[in-house]
Amino acid sequence: MALQTIDNHSLAESLFEVFRTRGYEGATISLLSEVTGLKKSSLYHRFPAGKDDMVKAVIAHVSSQLHEHIIGPLLNNKEKPEKRFSKMLVIVNAFYADGRKNCLLNVLNLGKPKTEVKKLLKKDYTDWLAALCNLGEEAGLNKKTAKERAEHFLVVVQGALVIQRLTNDNLAFKKNMEYEKKQFFK
Repeated sequence: MALQTIDNHSLAESLFEVFRTRGYEGATISLLSEVTGLKKSSLYHRFPAGKDDMVKAVIAHVSSQLHEHIIGPLLNNKEKPEKRFSKMLVIVNAFYADGRKNCLLNVLNLGKPKTEVKKLLKKDYTDWLAALCNLGEEAGLNKKTAKERAEHFLVVVQGALVIQRLTNDNLAFKKNMEYEKKQFFK
């Protein structure tokens, strides 16, 4: 029997999709093993603390993507703020598959998330919030308004994902992102 291997990026992506769709409690070791193609023993070899280590690796992977594709470009002032916001919306729409995919922040906060997991998720939220605040201020909004718009945007992202799942309205997320594009800098 051939030894199953998987590179770290593919492993993180596979684990991410399971946690994203099933949450922490629903992501069983059996399912994680099946999806990754690794035996349970191989998973425990890579992640000695089991699901706790796996979810931390997934958060680190998503955090890296968030910083590379969203936060970093938002902070790069070589383009106008409106252009950077528009580009961010394209990435956000792709990341959430136009609202059809769950947010890790949302699903890992169900039940009683572990303190360390909550801290990691909160850091990404606050980093994204800070980047949006900076963008708003750069565009001429005062500090208070920029923070309000940034918080509102992140709440709309989460809310639109939940409402789209609830109503099966495949346009709910897209409509809300289009609205935010028009309103963020007003």
